[in-house]
Amino acid sequence: MQEAWLRSRLQSFNCRSSRKGTSVKLKTPPIAEAGWNLYIVNTISPVQLYKEMVDYSNTYKTAKTQSCIHLLSEAHLLVRAALMDASQLEPGEKAELLEAFKESCGHLGDCYSRLDTQYSHLALPYYKMSGLSMAEVLARVDWAVEDGSQKYERGLIFYISHSLYENLDEELSEELAVKVVQMFHVAEPKQLPHILCSPSMKNINPLTAMSYLRKLDTSGFSSILVTLTKAAMALKMGDLDMYRNEVKSHSEMKLVCGFILEPRLLIQQKKEQMFPTELAVHLKETQPGLLVASILGLQKNNKIGIEEADSFFKVLCGKDGDTIPQLLVDFWEAQLIACLPDVLLQELFFKLTSQYIWRLSKRQPPDTIPLRTSKDLINACSHYGLIYPWVNVLITSDSLADKNYTEDLSKLQSLICGPSFDIASIVPFLESLSEDTVAGLSVQVLCRTRLKEYEQCIDTLLERCPEAVIPYANHELKEENRTLWWKKLLPELCQRIKCGGEKYQLYLSSLKGKMIIFA
Repeated sequence: MQEAWLRSRLQSFNCRSSRKGTSVKLKTPPIAEAGWNLYIVNTISPVQLYKEMVDYSNTYKTAKTQSCIHLLSEAHLLVRAALMDASQLEPGEKAELLEAFKESCGHLGDCYSRLDTQYSHLALPYYKMSGLSMAEVLARVDWAVEDGSQKYERGLIFYISHSLYENLDEELSEELAVKVVQMFHVAEPKQLPHILCSPSMKNINPLTAMSYLRKLDTSGFSSILVTLTKAAMALKMGDLDMYRNEVKSHSEMKLVCGFILEPRLLIQQKKEQMFPTELAVHLKETQPGLLVASILGLQKNNKIGIEEADSFFKVLCGKDGDTIPQLLVDFWEAQLIACLPDVLLQELFFKLTSQYIWRLSKRQPPDTIPLRTSKDLINACSHYGLIYPWVNVLITSDSLADKNYTEDLSKLQSLICGPSFDIASIVPFLESLSEDTVAGLSVQVLCRTRLKEYEQCIDTLLERCPEAVIPYANHELKEENRTLWWKKLLPELCQRIKCGGEKYQLYLSSLKGKMIIFA
């Protein structure tokens, strides 16, 4: 069986190698091809036969013909065939075959990376199967320059570019990083900004990178991407003036587009963990609005997931666990303004309301100044509704010293007054907001009103804030609820006036206000 297989493979190789290659336009070998040796397969190990076939392939190696690929492919298949029958192999034999398999993949990767063939893309999978690192592959490259110019074949470029896009957990040395930059500057200059953003290129000298970026002709592709890459390199150099000059050369909208083209300017991954870049950290301090808009742009263009975006802001702001930084709240608010699909809407409402409620209950101010006020959100987003007039009367009955505290309260009230909010979803969380505070009272009454529990709301307001009763009734008790004026509100006011007490004057003023309305 094995003899027949080998005979057929060698015959196939003989036929193919005798034809003129159509996909490689290179010179023929200067020497005559060597003859074939005959082997009795049962008397020679697959590894030894593989090694002799590899040695034989060197006849074609310097001439760069398809024959080299053909012969190495046969040697590769010989090893694979032996591995398929691994049950009959000793542990030592299997390990030797596996090593030969990886070596054969490396040889084939070398061939496809160096020959100008339509199958040059096969360099990538063969190098991957070889187990060679990117640095080891680059060490196998012949960097010698002929006639003062260097030519890099498509297979090598294809392998390097894909490897750098995969964000491998491998950092190239400064020397190799410079060689990669030189390679792409010659072969594919448009890819240079993307290449420089790879975590594997971390050790590149920013001065060297900047010199190559300045040589780029940006007329044929996105100049904004080059600008942002220059800005990132300027930060690494510590040159803030150069950074500012680069960033100011484009509008904020164009900068967002640049980050969408290359997300790794802001976010990098290493060992399956996400890390903000130096540029992202700088934007957090200097242009947080641009950073939020850019991450939102990445999400809308499917460049980052919802959970990944949340994790990014937590890592960026140094928050662990359930602690939510204000910048993440700003991002959630920006998502609402961006009108995300309805599937995500209620989840977003839940995130925002739970955070507003938590900060109100703990009287915890945000860790940074919010990017938008409640008025900004009401004007920009239909999900934030106008706060009912009677709520303002209720709020003014007590003074809140902390402006940020009132902002969170206004945003929560505005969401509850909005048309899209599912009130029932936050009722369980209202327990942490005590009605002893104006904030808790206003939110509780708002939610009960949205749930059409008008009589209970009237009782609460008469007890806690009588001056808000008439504004409440004017706004809420209309049409089919108008009968509550006569059946509920008027009798309650009269009864409480009869009973007197410290709130007698407030009840009397409310009754007079009601009579004026009726008149």
